Amino acid sequence: MWGIMGLFFLFVGAVVWILEHRRNAEFRGRPRKQLITIWWFSFSTMFFAHRENTVSTLGRFVLLVWLFVVLILTQSYTASLTSMLTVQQLSTGIQGLDSLRSSSDPIGYQVGSFARNYLIEELDIPESRLVQLDTPEDYARMLDLGPKKGGVVAVVDELPYIESFLSNNCKFQIVGQEFTKSGWGFAFPRDSPLAMDLSTAILTLSENGDLQRIHDKWLTRTSCDTQGETEIDSNRLSIGSFSGLFLICGVACIIALLIFALRILCQYSKYSKVVEENVELPVMERSVKRPTRLTSIKDLLSFVDKKEEEIKSVMKRKSSEKDKSHRTDPCSEGGSVSPT
Repeated sequence: MWGIMGLFFLFVGAVVWILEHRRNAEFRGRPRKQLITIWWFSFSTMFFAHRENTVSTLGRFVLLVWLFVVLILTQSYTASLTSMLTVQQLSTGIQGLDSLRSSSDPIGYQVGSFARNYLIEELDIPESRLVQLDTPEDYARMLDLGPKKGGVVAVVDELPYIESFLSNNCKFQIVGQEFTKSGWGFAFPRDSPLAMDLSTAILTLSENGDLQRIHDKWLTRTSCDTQGETEIDSNRLSIGSFSGLFLICGVACIIALLIFALRILCQYSKYSKVVEENVELPVMERSVKRPTRLTSIKDLLSFVDKKEEEIKSVMKRKSSEKDKSHRTDPCSEGGSVSPT
């Protein structure tokens, strides 16, 4: 998408340069300066900060269409970025433990979990705000209701239980930074041989990656991630979203170039006739000396590179010289001859 946009910026800049080169002094100069002008003019239109003025009708037409396309592009990306940054904040007012403490909404916790004592003793949350929940179905039901309808604003629980709950409930999510209170512990009788064996097995699973694979197999939100990616892809701006705009801009540029080419060919044809008629060669020699195709192409390119005012001045001067020569040519004067 970004590559296509960059190419279109350069393409439109080159088209405007072609249309303005013969009439606008700001688009003329040394080759290096003209390349810099094309590059700068192309990307400055993104911010509507181009300093070069367009004087030709075709150049203004192309620039008007392109600025309309740029306006739609920038507004669309701004709206998309704004929605991406605000949709999460709009869905819930809770962003972590700090916002949970400062609010007055009910908080859910699992029955028998350490979360109750942690919320009361560590976070100084009143016990009246805590709601005891028994099953994952209670989690989903109370979260769906929300604090305004007798539910809870959030659930605080141990991470494995939360991940297991989220693996089957894709519309909920973990907000804020995860925190660690206590680790898991296994109690054995004193001097039990199982303590060393279990500790060794846990370390082995952790070192060879089996523990992480077990976690990924049972607690990874595969279906939720796929659904989230699908929603993101459906809202993501792509080249197809702006294909119509790019098509309109491309057609406008091509039409402008075709009209410009026809005008150039007509002017070149008239200019060539005026120059040939003023060449001081005999008629027979003038008819023999025909320009080759390579010479004609070079002459055409040289003609395109000249300023339009210069071409019109030359044609006007040649025409006036031709009219003047016809008026002063004695062979063109009428008269009669009679014998003396």
